[in-house]
This record gives sequence, C-alpha cells and structure tokens, in this order.
Amino acid sequence: MPNFWSYITNDKYAVGCTGQTVYVYDALGNEIARFKDLTYAYKAMFCPEHDTFVVKTTEGRLAVYSLNRMKLIKKFRFSKIDAGQDDGFCFSSDGKYFYNIERHIDGYNSCLSVYETSKFNKVKQLFLSDSAIVLEYIEYDDALGGLFVLGFMRGESGVIDYGFAAALNGDDLANITRLADDQYYYVLGYKSLEIMGFTLLAKECSSLPYDGYDLENIEHIKLCDLICRK
Repeated sequence: MPNFWSYITNDKYAVGCTGQTVYVYDALGNEIARFKDLTYAYKAMFCPEHDTFVVKTTEGRLAVYSLNRMKLIKKFRFSKIDAGQDDGFCFSSDGKYFYNIERHIDGYNSCLSVYETSKFNKVKQLFLSDSAIVLEYIEYDDALGGLFVLGFMRGESGVIDYGFAAALNGDDLANITRLADDQYYYVLGYKSLEIMGFTLLAKECSSLPYDGYDLENIEHIKLCDLICRK
C-alpha cells in the first residue's frame, strides 16, 4: 500500500491520497479504483448520505467522485490563488451542502464558500471582505446540529492577535471563544492531523511533537466543546 498523506475510511470504503494519485479500497482493503485527475491532492472526505467523496488540492481545485460508478463526476478550480489552499472543509450531516475554507484575494486572507452538492454550485460566500477573520478548519457537529470553526483574529498590525473557536450562526460567527496561545496551536495541530486521518506522513510533518506532545495519546478535540466550556 502506498505511503499516504491522508487516509480516510467509512463502513464501505477507504480513500488514500498521495498527492498525485487518489486510491479507493473496499472494506477488505482491496484496491478497486485509482485516479490521477489532480496534483497536490492531499485531503479527501466522504459525503454523508451519498456515495461520493471530495478531494481538495493545495492549488485551489476540488474533485468530486462517485463511489457507485467509480468515476470522476466533476472537477473545478474554486480559486485562482494556487498556493496555501490547505484549509479545512466539511459536509452538512445530510450531505446537501459542502463548506470549504478558501483563499481568493491572496494566500493570507480566507473566506467560507458554501456549495450545494447536487451539482456543486456555489450558493454563498462569507467573510471574503473581512481581513481580520482568518478561518482554518470547519466541522459539523451532529449532536448539536451546527457548524463550528477554528481560526484566528488579526490585530491592527496585520499579524495574529489571538486564536478562537466559534459557531457559525447563519452568515455570522457566534459565541466566539478566545483561546490561549498554547491551546490554539495544539487544536490547530490536532485538526490538521484529524482531517488527514492521522497518517504517518501527516504525523511526521506535524509541529506537535516539537512542542512536546505525544501523538500516540493525542486528545480528541471537538470545536464545539471549546465553546461549551465557557
């Protein structure tokens, strides 16, 4: 089996990304498909309630694959900024919407784009003009039925002021919780590993061991819990 940057599983399939190739395996570990439609493709995610998955590249492209037909459904460039597009993404629990953190102005400013998944048309774009808010990871919490984000706020000098976790309430952030620096960087490192499936390559590139953390016993973190602890 190749050395994957990311490797994700559900009850039927596993998907591994090497950067240049996307592999699909059945539940027994047998390779059933191999795709070479992208470069710099390191992250993938299954769509709930649909037999599809999405792959995101660091050069601003998304590819949608059918698991029923084992073929590429759609590939498109979501941004002309072809660097630093390695932020988080997630689906709604019913699989109807896809939320992708994107860079459109430059590699330092972020926004949140919302796509409906029937045709992957963009229906909304949030925070594009707010350079003070920088989003990095997003996740849907089934128990609470809502979206939660991790990011940081810029100060007037343009550098990071503080990291935060927040809920997405409609088109705005709510319950913004300021994180201590060590907590923010720990959660950031954890979410980076989590979305990659805690692969060996992802662990080798993680900054957490250099900060003294044991990756074998890393704490499970939900963004909503950071807010609920207030």
